[in-house]
Amino acid sequence: MNSKRKLYLEEEKLFFLHSYYQSGLSKHAFCREHGICCPALLNSWIKKYDNFSEKLSLLSEQESPEMSNRSKEAYKDENAQLKKRIKELEKALSFSKLETEAR
Repeated sequence: MNSKRKLYLEEEKLFFLHSYYQSGLSKHAFCREHGICCPALLNSWIKKYDNFSEKLSLLSEQESPEMSNRSKEAYKDENAQLKKRIKELEKALSFSKLETEAR
């Protein structure tokens, strides 16, 4: 089987690095989520663009809203959304467990 290597443009690499710093995910999880072949590739980009990495991580910190500037309503909305998402994930997990047992 021939596996084709995906070539990424510099803009794409920087975009992925910026997204990685914002995501808070592990390298492995981030690569799996974004279809990057392996964390080693992400590591090579981090090393290559080391001078950009500080700027990218600082940008992501600046873009996130300050905790003290958020209203109670914003916290309540976020909390409600997170609880809803947890329920959805728990339901999907239980379905997946049932499916696995059936197999």
